[in-house]
Amino acid sequence: LRVANTLSRKQHHDYSHEVYDAMAGCLACKSCAGQCPVKVNVPQFRSQFLEVYHGRYLRPIRDYVIGGTEFMLPTLAKAAPLYNAVIGQRWVEQLMRRTLGMSDSPALSRASVKKQLNAWGVAEATPLSLTLLTEQQRANSVIIVQDAFTTHFEAKLVMDVVELLSRLNLRVFVMPFSANGKPLQVQGFLGAFERTAAKQAERLRTLARFDIPMVGIDPAMTLTYRQEYIKALGNEAVPEVLMLQEWLATRINTLAPSKLKLTDPGFKLLSHCTEKTNAPGSPKAWQQVFAAFGLELELMATGCCGMSGTYGHETRNVSTSKAIYAQSWQPQVEAEENAGKLLATGYSCRSQVKRYSAQTLHHPLQALLAQLKSVSHRYPTIGKREQ
Repeated sequence: LRVANTLSRKQHHDYSHEVYDAMAGCLACKSCAGQCPVKVNVPQFRSQFLEVYHGRYLRPIRDYVIGGTEFMLPTLAKAAPLYNAVIGQRWVEQLMRRTLGMSDSPALSRASVKKQLNAWGVAEATPLSLTLLTEQQRANSVIIVQDAFTTHFEAKLVMDVVELLSRLNLRVFVMPFSANGKPLQVQGFLGAFERTAAKQAERLRTLARFDIPMVGIDPAMTLTYRQEYIKALGNEAVPEVLMLQEWLATRINTLAPSKLKLTDPGFKLLSHCTEKTNAPGSPKAWQQVFAAFGLELELMATGCCGMSGTYGHETRNVSTSKAIYAQSWQPQVEAEENAGKLLATGYSCRSQVKRYSAQTLHHPLQALLAQLKSVSHRYPTIGKREQ
């Protein structure tokens, strides 16, 4: 029936086609929901509309590629050099634009997070490894909940976060990677999203009973646990997963020695739009964390970077994505006075900067790690952290 409807849709007027075209302009950044007094959530009813619409009409291949991204990445990562060589070919890029409707696909990290963590002796967060901890050790521990994008496209960031926390004498555990489901939700695969969320929530509940804080690195992916997960599964079914700065802000008094003196480069923060509109206190939490180390952090006034997950990679959205980036991010990124000072919290934001300004922005914790390495003799390395 969907095939017949798709083939004959030009012969019959259906207003839903116009709605579909309008919904394509939504970045799914949820800034509307975060700022609206009555919480009108355009991305949510966009997802619901797509589920209904594609119950009548065929989906483009692009939707399946985006929705299945988290499930494909672990396999692709095993052949990262080959994958990167293939997608780096101009003819492959052109082919993907024409057939899949995808543009400028990023390269995978050649390094493996799992292999590096094993080499460092960083344990996976499993019931067995957590059961062996004493109460005091649990109080000084943290579990990192991986996300598909930082783990597979920014492996070094994950490693840097683990290294920084270890240098602060915290015991770090990393939850084995599993799909979060956000791409499925954005594309309107709501049934598949709920099944994925239910499995992930069960894994989180298994770890939550040890009363060790769980934190995520990417803000947009982490916020999914307190928004889309709760809507789909209910509040009681979803344990708390904090953003890094939210958790670190609760440990302000124990983060850095009182006599620590670091050179202050005058860092400036570019926050993810979903993060600062749906968790308004999160940018100031980063300021508190930096202040604990005697560093200033200026909050820059910017809007959306125009990437918003995979929105900017969809060929139909490329020109709009570039125009949005040029409005507020590009002037800040390319200003000479900001050189070497800008930090960005979101994976998609850093990806957009690399794409259009050919610059690499670091995550705030990478900046802190670099500062601590300048006085590394005062901090234990990973191999020498508290046992």
